[in-house]
Amino acid sequence: MGSHISVISLSVVCLLMIASPAAHAEDWPTYQHDNRRSGVTGEQLQMPLHRAWEYIPCDHPRTAWSGPAKWDSYAGLVNLKSMRDFDPVFYVTVAETSVFFGSSIDNAVHCLDAASGREKWVAFANGPVRLPPSLYDGKLYFGGDDGCVYCVRCDSGQTIWRHEAAPGGAQIPIDGRLASLWPCRTGALVQDSRVYFAASLLPWQKTYLCALDAQTGASDGPGLYKRQLEQMTAQGPMLASATRLYLSQGRQVPLVFERATGSMVQSLGSSGFGGVFGLLTEDSIFVHGHGQNHRADGELRFFGGSKNDLLVTFPRATTLVIHNGVIYLYADGWLQAFDRDSYVELQSRIDLLQASIQQLQERRKKLARDASDVQRRQLDAEIAAAQAEIPTLQAELSACVPWRVASDCPLTLILAGDTLFAGGEGKVDAHEAATGERIWTAPVEGRAYGLAAAAGSLFVSTDLGRIVCFTAPEIRAGTTQGPRPAQCVLRRCSQPMRPAQTMPSTIAPTTGTTADTSVLSSGSNASDPDCG
Repeated sequence: MGSHISVISLSVVCLLMIASPAAHAEDWPTYQHDNRRSGVTGEQLQMPLHRAWEYIPCDHPRTAWSGPAKWDSYAGLVNLKSMRDFDPVFYVTVAETSVFFGSSIDNAVHCLDAASGREKWVAFANGPVRLPPSLYDGKLYFGGDDGCVYCVRCDSGQTIWRHEAAPGGAQIPIDGRLASLWPCRTGALVQDSRVYFAASLLPWQKTYLCALDAQTGASDGPGLYKRQLEQMTAQGPMLASATRLYLSQGRQVPLVFERATGSMVQSLGSSGFGGVFGLLTEDSIFVHGHGQNHRADGELRFFGGSKNDLLVTFPRATTLVIHNGVIYLYADGWLQAFDRDSYVELQSRIDLLQASIQQLQERRKKLARDASDVQRRQLDAEIAAAQAEIPTLQAELSACVPWRVASDCPLTLILAGDTLFAGGEGKVDAHEAATGERIWTAPVEGRAYGLAAAAGSLFVSTDLGRIVCFTAPEIRAGTTQGPRPAQCVLRRCSQPMRPAQTMPSTIAPTTGTTADTSVLSSGSNASDPDCG
């Protein structure tokens, strides 16, 4: 009898573990989930999702750069896309029951309760924090426009150490606030107990590339360094492989460094190959964009091989994720999936043929008037042979695309389990990764540039500064679905924040009507008359 009861009890426990949304919950410990910025997690969210709470700050993010150039005078292009748009929203990182984000409004990192959106603590820097903190060994690491990198406790925000890249460095006014000549705008990347970051602003000033001890903040010791580099301007999230660091430069080409020493290995691409989008595959193919390259619509480029050669370019592509040999990419109004290796190989062959055709046509134009007909016929035959190969390769290329669906969510993609989430203007969509079928959509206020899946929830960050949490209804033993979670909305301030203020964290849990609303205060300035 006792044995029978034990078997039943074990079965019930297993059933509850399977039913629980958080049973296999993963963290989202850094920007785009990992140091390769893959945007891929094993977290499988239970659909459909419902809005649980929304965090509404006093103001929208104050980005480092006001926007793209007005025009490309050389190419005669207008309506350009930004090549330095690394901080349009408050991107989040998530660990168990806490959500963390850096703020360019009040120079701080905020910690929210993942279940309710209530603020737990705030840790201040002396300048805007433009990228989310990285979680490592129970600590958070982040950089600010004050030129410093901070290490704080996850549970309290208490500062453990602070390191200034250029001690005593000059401060200059930027957007009405003082900032270091060497702001940290790469975020703090933590790997193998070391913290990597760059502090940089102007190409005619030095750039500091640093590797610090994650426990102490020291820059002296094996594998630690502080290198001074010339003629570069590091900005946008840093990436790392086992041996290399990858740095974006906005309007300039990306750079590759030895992780162990900080020595520069190479630059990638040529003029126009800028941008701050970066993704690194497990086999070290580096994807970068959206530099204009004299195109108004941007592009994504693949670099790989022993010399990091340019493999293939996706014109008009804005975002992608890669997993298990499949590319999921948004370009020109379409969300589509590709077999990565086959597609890259075939497209590379097509690109080479097209380049060869162009060279042959140029040679034919330059033939002297007295050139023989034999020479002309030979070049014509080579051009025709190359052109004849392209349709066959293009047909093979089409076979590498298992699905393609129309989409109006071009801003960002992540893959959570077998579900693709796509951010757009005023909305977020979910698609089955296997088929592309849209299985869920939800409205949001603003442009959804930031997505994170963790702790059984989807967190959406928009350019209005809002953070929206979507989660599945709670599953209880013996039932298929519990009640819809209460909606929590942070009160909006009527006035912009004053310097040195923290954003309010007054939350109004809504149970159905505004008449049921009660106000709970956990913020340091919830009673501020400007935030009524």
